[in-house]
Amino acid sequence: MPVRNRFDRLAKQLGEEALRPFGITVANHEISPETQHADLRHEPNPTRKGTRQRLGLLGRIAGTLCLIEIYGHVPSAEEFRACLVKHLAFWRQRSRRARADNKKRRKKRQRPLRFIPPFLWIITAGAPSALLKKLQLEHAPGWPAGVYLFGDSVLRVGIVVANKLPRDRSTILVRLMAAGALLPPAIKELGLLPPKAYERSVAEPILLSWHSMLRLKPNRSPEEQEFIMAMHQTWEEARAEAREEAREEARIETQAKALLTALEVRGIAVPAAARKRILAEKDLKLLERWFKKALVAKSLEDVLGNRR
Repeated sequence: MPVRNRFDRLAKQLGEEALRPFGITVANHEISPETQHADLRHEPNPTRKGTRQRLGLLGRIAGTLCLIEIYGHVPSAEEFRACLVKHLAFWRQRSRRARADNKKRRKKRQRPLRFIPPFLWIITAGAPSALLKKLQLEHAPGWPAGVYLFGDSVLRVGIVVANKLPRDRSTILVRLMAAGALLPPAIKELGLLPPKAYERSVAEPILLSWHSMLRLKPNRSPEEQEFIMAMHQTWEEARAEAREEAREEARIETQAKALLTALEVRGIAVPAAARKRILAEKDLKLLERWFKKALVAKSLEDVLGNRR
């Protein structure tokens, strides 16, 4: 199967890693009878509905059984038709399986399960303007800008144009998967999220692995070089900020201990509650003021005030 863009495998890795905790997720899912492959197949676990919201738009997309096709470029009409062929073949495959399963359930006097047809999502980095115009697609109500729905319940197809999505946290995983020109700015946005953000836990290991791999590649494309630069800038800045935060925490801890020592030297008793308060204080300037007061204070109240 030809690689549609240089970061096709990266997109699949990101999608698979993000969606796997929330249901069955398969990359390069094979579709019969004529062997075809979808980038991702996802079957949501209904018990993970609440936590799936952490994925933002990607979690909403994957709220039902679906195929996800990803393009780091603007897909052509031929590529769109190829996606439809796979989608309809998969739909038929799952429909047959559902009928067979329900036939067995009836024999066992079990209640048949309702068949929910799959959805096809096409994520594209750029807007396929001609395609959208010819299909007469308009923005889907209730969805973010950049999301278009096609064929209603007859076809169940959605197109996500990543460069038209809002530049906010809810769309960051989709924009990372779309790659293309959106990848470097999305990487920078990812680096600005809190260190424990779920999106970072999903994407960082994969991005760092790609960064390490591409750095060893002797001949890099402009896109690969831009990716390396974005990763270097983002994570170098993040590491610098982390080092500064560590130094700040060390200064705060040192100042708090110095304050306690000064109080001890002056013979001022420090109850457990006051000690806990001092050690928990994160304002370095306040700790420094307390320390100066402790050098001349006669009681703990002179340093901390009436509250202990």
